[in-house]
Amino acid sequence: MQITIFSLLMSVICSSIVVVFNYLCRKKQFFIRQIGITNILFLYLASVLRMVIPYKFSFTRVIPPSGALNYFYKESSAGKTGAAQISSVAVLAAVWLTVSVALLIRFILRYRKALKEVESYVVCEDEQCRRVYNRVLNKSRRELSVTVRRSSHVVIPMGVGIFRKSIILPEETYSDSELYYILRHEYTHFQNRDLIIKIFIHIYGCVFWWNPVVYLLKRDLSQILEIKCDLDVTDKLGSRDRAEYLTTIVRMLKNAEAKRQEKLFCGATAFVTRNSQSEVVERFRIVSAGNICKRKGKVFSGVCFLVFGLFLFLSYSFVIQPDYEAAENHGTMGEDASKTGADNAYHIKHSDDTYYVYFNE
Repeated sequence: MQITIFSLLMSVICSSIVVVFNYLCRKKQFFIRQIGITNILFLYLASVLRMVIPYKFSFTRVIPPSGALNYFYKESSAGKTGAAQISSVAVLAAVWLTVSVALLIRFILRYRKALKEVESYVVCEDEQCRRVYNRVLNKSRRELSVTVRRSSHVVIPMGVGIFRKSIILPEETYSDSELYYILRHEYTHFQNRDLIIKIFIHIYGCVFWWNPVVYLLKRDLSQILEIKCDLDVTDKLGSRDRAEYLTTIVRMLKNAEAKRQEKLFCGATAFVTRNSQSEVVERFRIVSAGNICKRKGKVFSGVCFLVFGLFLFLSYSFVIQPDYEAAENHGTMGEDASKTGADNAYHIKHSDDTYYVYFNE
């Protein structure tokens, strides 16, 4: 079991195929209805897992591609550039590592800054907030330590923090039902550990910043988390209560539009965003449909997971790896060099596709 540049590229390709396929299927309401929103989230996370486990196993078969790719790899890896005699592959790897480290450092600094800023916000201790928050706790599966804060610097309710959890409310006047749905929504995000998923995916994006499919994954996964949270909050609610929940979303969106600003902390979950009108419409459509999107067809789901499992296994069963003959008459031999042949040397191939060359005596 080893990691090579070719097994890494295979992981990128296979993971990207799953993400794109999952995205296209998710846009169909039939697919959401049959497989369920939770399973769609699982498939997305499984595609990430395929990417972060780019191993080449002992049963992996090496398949050489066409001669053009062989020539490209030979020139980029064996060919040298500059006075330092560094291969093109090494240069690309250095650029990848440098940008990844820079993005990770920026993310860590921004996240720490956000947490410090949140700590400076005023804790909400008025009678309405305490009463409504206790109602949220009574409806929740388990009790968490969450602090409710207010700030004039935000225009959209959001949840921030992994260890020191906070729900931030804009400086607005809320009815009891509006405040209940806002607090319940963000509290549900904490219960579902959605912030951990968002931060993990953000780190994943920092590492694989050069893959365009990662940006599609980050955006759609965020939408999936919001839809799943909407369905959890509106579970067992009647049509009238769901309408009140959707009305609260509309009001928060109008407030953000009116103020023409949207401060979303790094690694936070927002009650609603202005990124795309189609995403808000999709949330409305699914919430209006009720719990139908939480149900799933067992047969259809089983077939989907079987196909995904087979694809995952097949993705590890082979790797596309260039293969070319060693160059002849390339360079000159030193005084202490000696030629090898069948009469004085032999080689042995090992299971990891490496070779040992043995010389007589």
